[in-house]
Parts: sequence; structure tokens; C-alpha cells
Amino acid sequence: MRTATLLAAAVLALAGCSWHEQAGVGECAKQVDVNDTTVEMAEVDCSSADAAYRVSSRERRTMCPPGDYLTESSGRSRTNGKTRLCYVLNVQEGDCLKAVNQYFERVACGTDTRKVTKVVDGQSDKALCNGDDAKTYSQPVKTICIGN
Repeated sequence: MRTATLLAAAVLALAGCSWHEQAGVGECAKQVDVNDTTVEMAEVDCSSADAAYRVSSRERRTMCPPGDYLTESSGRSRTNGKTRLCYVLNVQEGDCLKAVNQYFERVACGTDTRKVTKVVDGQSDKALCNGDDAKTYSQPVKTICIGN
């Protein structure tokens, strides 16, 4: 099976198409191309500096749970319809971010970056951010505060 997968990836690459391993629930991901206006993510090791997102759920409906998820639609099947991957920011307090299109990239702190000021697990409440931008999630329940 692995040989067939590698062969298919090679054929797509030769044809000018890209193919990326999609992350599963609980795994980390990075944006394939931050300049692309569509969401296309690729699996990456969670210890990597590129791992700015984590898959929180895979939904067989049109929407992610309530929250500020980055969403990626995956292929359709006749029985299941379209599925949607729901990504939460994978950051810690003190991390610096750069906004590019709909993505955040984790970057070295400097000019034109924004700092994660607080990460609160178990609560989803924008008021916890005291005026900073807030990303709230219901699955897992989390609030991330991002200062300027």
C-alpha cells in the first residue's frame, strides 16, 4: 500500500500537482502556502516551529464547532459528503505570530509581529483577554489572547 501511495505522489508531482499528507485529529499542521487564499494544510511534527495549528476535529457537516477555527474542506465521498478539518492555534504564551492572509505563522519576535499574551485551557471567553484580540474554541475549550 505504501508503494502505491508513493507512486501516486510521484505521478502527481510529475504532473505539476502537489500532494500533502493531511493531519489527523490531535496532530499538528502548517500552511502549505501562506500566500494562497484557500486553506491547504500539511501534517508536520508538533515539535516543529512550523506547527502553528493542531487539528481539533474532523466534521461531517458544513461547520466546525463554535469558535475561531481555521477550516479546511477535504474531498467528497458519495456516502459521507464533504468533511471539514477544524484547526486551533498551536501556541504558548510568549510565542510571536505574523498574520498572513487567514493564517498565523509562528515567527521570531520583532517588528510587525504579535505576541501571545495568554493561553487559558478550559475556558472559552473573549473577556479573559482584557482588550487583546481573542481566539476562542469550544473543542478543546480554550482561549488564546494575542496582543499587538
